[in-house]
Amino acid sequence: MAKNYRLLRALSSIKNMFIVGITGGIATGKSLATNFFSAKGIDVIDADKISHSLQEPGQPGYEAIVKKFGVSVLSDDETIIRSELRTLAFSNKDTKKWLEDLMHPMIGQKVLEGFEQVKSKWAIYSAPLWSEKNKFDRIMVIDAPRDQQIDRIIIRDNSSAELAGKIVDQQLHRHQRVGFANDFLMNDSTIASFEGKLDFYFNLYNKLADDKKN
Repeated sequence: MAKNYRLLRALSSIKNMFIVGITGGIATGKSLATNFFSAKGIDVIDADKISHSLQEPGQPGYEAIVKKFGVSVLSDDETIIRSELRTLAFSNKDTKKWLEDLMHPMIGQKVLEGFEQVKSKWAIYSAPLWSEKNKFDRIMVIDAPRDQQIDRIIIRDNSSAELAGKIVDQQLHRHQRVGFANDFLMNDSTIASFEGKLDFYFNLYNKLADDKKN
């Protein structure tokens, strides 16, 4: 984890770029937010998407995971069943730690490579894990009521309510995340309402990015 944090701290100095860190618990709306900003031309470096890409066939994460768990985590087309991998991780702390130790160094390197290719005037780093050691120009924390998180996980992943609750409860506590926030968004209403809040911050971040350059 320390290696990963060193990589994250380095982000704030890349090209003197204005960087917004976005975090939040599972099923709170991080992807909705990053997709919203991306549609407006802002480059997004998404740790979850990088992790998924590293677990595609032929990638180093895929090879290591299949070697450890065998074909039980593979679908008929030989791709990793992410819901199965998630169940294994959140059912056993040692398995969860093994996956984190495997993926974090690879993700960190890809994050730095991604920021070196940024073209927009400011950029976003999105990740589910957070620490007081993360250093960004602005930190947006997205949250949702626990029952809504569970409902969304059940619908999205076809998970049981028990597993969904376990996943939510094993993540970083919402009070800790809120403590990192410059900007806090509660996603507990409609998508239109949430996007209205995001639009306010899009305009704010544009102004702050211009101010930093000047």
